[in-house]
Amino acid sequence: MKLTTIEVNHMIKPLGFDFNNSLHIVGFLDQGTDQKLERKLVIKNNDKTIYQTNWEAANDLIYDISLILKPRTKYYVIMSVKNKEKIVNKETWFETAFINENLKGNWIGTNFHKLHSVIFSKKFSVEKANNARLYISALGLYEVYIDNKKVGDEYLTPGFTNYFRNIQIQTYDVTDFLNSGNHVISILVGDGWYKGKLGLKTHGGQPNNYGADLFAIADLIITNKNGEQIVTTDESWKVIKSPVTDSGIYYGEDYDDTISPKVLESAHLSQKTKGVLNDRLSLPVKKHEVFKVKKIIHTPNNSTVLDFGQNIAGWVEFKNNLPQGQKVTLEYGEILQDEEFYRDNLRSARAKFTYKSNGKSKWVRPHFTYFGFRYVKLDNFAKEINPDDFKAFALYSNMEETGNIKTDNKKVNRLFENIKWGQKSNFIDIPTDCPQRDERLGWTGDAAIFAETASYNMETYAFFKKFAKDIAIEQDEQEGKVPLYVPRVDTDDGGKAVWSDAATIIPWISYQRSQDKSILKQNFSQMKSWVDWIHKRAKKAGNEFLWLGDDQLGDWLALDTEDILKLKGKTADDLIASAFYYYSSFIVKNAAKVLYFKKEEEKYGQLANSIKTAFIKHFYTGDGLTVADTQTGLALCLKFHLYPENAKQKVIDLLVEKIEKKQNHLDTGFVGTPILLPALSENNQKNLALRIFLQTDYPSWLFEVEHGATTIWERWNSLDDQGKIAENGMNSLNHYSNGSVMAWAYEYLLGLKQSGSNVEFGPAISTKFHTVSGQIKLPTGLVKVNWKIKDAFHVAFNVHIPYGSKMMLKFSNVKELIVNDKHGQYTLPSGEYHIYLTLKKPIVEFFDVHTPISEFLDNKNLTSKISKLVPFWDFLTLPGNMKNFAKYSLYQLSKEMKGIGFKPFNEQEVKRINDLFKQTAILGVKNE
Repeated sequence: MKLTTIEVNHMIKPLGFDFNNSLHIVGFLDQGTDQKLERKLVIKNNDKTIYQTNWEAANDLIYDISLILKPRTKYYVIMSVKNKEKIVNKETWFETAFINENLKGNWIGTNFHKLHSVIFSKKFSVEKANNARLYISALGLYEVYIDNKKVGDEYLTPGFTNYFRNIQIQTYDVTDFLNSGNHVISILVGDGWYKGKLGLKTHGGQPNNYGADLFAIADLIITNKNGEQIVTTDESWKVIKSPVTDSGIYYGEDYDDTISPKVLESAHLSQKTKGVLNDRLSLPVKKHEVFKVKKIIHTPNNSTVLDFGQNIAGWVEFKNNLPQGQKVTLEYGEILQDEEFYRDNLRSARAKFTYKSNGKSKWVRPHFTYFGFRYVKLDNFAKEINPDDFKAFALYSNMEETGNIKTDNKKVNRLFENIKWGQKSNFIDIPTDCPQRDERLGWTGDAAIFAETASYNMETYAFFKKFAKDIAIEQDEQEGKVPLYVPRVDTDDGGKAVWSDAATIIPWISYQRSQDKSILKQNFSQMKSWVDWIHKRAKKAGNEFLWLGDDQLGDWLALDTEDILKLKGKTADDLIASAFYYYSSFIVKNAAKVLYFKKEEEKYGQLANSIKTAFIKHFYTGDGLTVADTQTGLALCLKFHLYPENAKQKVIDLLVEKIEKKQNHLDTGFVGTPILLPALSENNQKNLALRIFLQTDYPSWLFEVEHGATTIWERWNSLDDQGKIAENGMNSLNHYSNGSVMAWAYEYLLGLKQSGSNVEFGPAISTKFHTVSGQIKLPTGLVKVNWKIKDAFHVAFNVHIPYGSKMMLKFSNVKELIVNDKHGQYTLPSGEYHIYLTLKKPIVEFFDVHTPISEFLDNKNLTSKISKLVPFWDFLTLPGNMKNFAKYSLYQLSKEMKGIGFKPFNEQEVKRINDLFKQTAILGVKNE
């Protein structure tokens, strides 16, 4: 038994974060055990104990503590765990920043207003530091250097926020930088999200959304044998010309290394308020995976293009071997077309990095931008390129990868990798929509529908807590309305279903996955204010329990579109809006219950019930048939349980019918895609869900894989069958939204469905997968499983359950269950288990009434039996008919054949046909 890790607020050794006097401390053991353990926790400041528990029974190793914390203080956390044999201990630390104090330094700026970058610099002397902390922020993006060495390993600081309301302070331990003697501290500042072109209101973005000038502020606090020394930003700092001559998130960067570090003037003190400076919530944006050049391509037009093999967000660093004064350009793009470098889908984004050499050998990189790319075109480099001189770095917020799934299907595995890369590429301080074109904004709808998948893939709690705060800040300025993207930069547009429901969905999913209430406490008033905003609007429109008649984005980019611009599916806006009005009210009710807010629980519970009643009355006929006439609409009704008491099966049947009309393909958009397969799997249609998931032709997830995708596309047809990109003005090859299917894969394919701190295990045992393995993170640690089909009647599983959790087995068709060589129970405590399952009926791939006829048409023995049960089979076998009808299922055709005198199948006929399919398949297994 060993304590491997201790997390504080879902981070390892967090420095300078906003803890809000609330600590969520979790210890993780290296192995599961069903022994009863005891636990103890001590928190110290220096040698003084400020918090301590007695030894106590440990149901888990999770502590939620409210504690008044001091500014700029390091706290040590010591966790102890014991069993009958031994005691194990683990120590970690966290450190606060300014909390409610103000920095002593002042904002400094310059009179050179047209500069896109500037350096603020100061010389100082110190005795060797025993301890030194740098507290710093900027208006613009910054990097800080001491004696020309970069401080810290993070980039794009201080992050992307509404700078009018919240500017984050970063804290760095710079003790090792400060030996006795003279030093120079330099703050390199560039436009970034603060001052650079950004947004959609103006083509290409508009500049100066938050301000027109660059500023910095800092306190360097040094403790040594002489006491405490403070270096702060003031008028004694110098303004120095920057080698960054232009930069922008869309623009890229121009870097001139021939510029000498000329002093332009002394820094100017600014009267800008320090009141909006706050300790950070943002996770650090860091360099992660590094990619070597996979291939050097010389195109027909004589361009030199580097292929790094993976679409990522980040940048390329190259070794400078150029003579002094030579200028080169790196252009970034996602795809080749007709063997040439292609960038038209970047729209107005320049997305280039130019460099003018000083002739010195060193590695060169951008500073205040990033790019979405797989390919890089080199301009003005030597014709002979050494691939070892170029490296591509993936840049994203520092989140631990916690979930994974691996199967014996390589295409499915590639899809899951693509989904993760879509997340990594777009989780750069905020959840963006895409990392390459002139957008890269925090679209709330994309974040809301992907949040569950994101939280399974990676430890996203701290990331989403920051974004939830960003949403709350914007709501404060708009009486509860949530913008379409956050920070809202240049738009007042918002208040739209699904997108604005991020205000409730993101905090709720973050709580469900972590069981940490702090995000609910942080955002509960804003969660309420969003529902209240809809309620007031609905009431004003004449029906307070339905959201009708408003401008909505609907089922964005759905394939069943009747929209002239082909942007929005045909699912009724009113149905989507009213369904999510119900869902957000339901979430607020549940959040109130978690927080013990009885009055709010009752209020929003009653509101949710009233909305559901009104929804059913408005969107269903008297006989229980829904007016929802799309895959998305029907899936939404099933997922949110919005149907009359006895109408559920009708809704399921209608959804199956809609899918079969598309030959078992989806036609959903942003709203329907995340919920379609869960709605099927939850309602006895697991085989159909698997069938849709495993399609390889258009439209499908694996169609993208078949066409070389390494991330998730914005549209189902971002590329066509020939690999040609759709030139429609809005087409990204790195858009994570449709990757939301991976939440379904974790819960229904792998079979791990979280339930508080516990987990249900009910995998999709099918001949479509012979081996599956994977893991997810529970609040207590990682739960890991792998399973293998041994033969038609036996499946073997290996399971790891972390301490503090239990697993409920959800197997069906069980003849015998053996757990660790004993007849097993269906609820397993923490531990390591080998499970051997013997089934009553064999695992066989059998057809049913929903199977396309083409899949069993060649089985003459089967079709001869089917012909006796299907009244219209003779019609199908008339010359030329089968060619037209084989792509359809018997069930679908039974619906369509009524026009020529045949009746649709009734329940008894469906059962007889399905029984025949099943018996034939089982007989085939027994005869092998």
